[in-house]
Amino acid sequence: MSERGGEVWAFLAGAFIGGVAALLFAPAKGSETRAKIRQAAEDAYSKGEQLVETGKVEADKLISKGREKLESFAQKCEEKAVQ
Repeated sequence: MSERGGEVWAFLAGAFIGGVAALLFAPAKGSETRAKIRQAAEDAYSKGEQLVETGKVEADKLISKGREKLESFAQKCEEKAVQ
């Protein structure tokens, strides 16, 4: 799972860097180029925030499931110990 996450981050970083490079080499005024770079950075930051929030929600779900399974296992162990 962590390798896949690394691949996703590498892809996003590459896409961002490629987009910035394309903007820098495109024939436009400096102010227009800076505005485009600023907008691209803001968009990337926003998407990053969304990914972090999604990750937090998914992590909470996994933690909750893990706790439930652990409690169930502990209860089964106690029942076996009593028998």
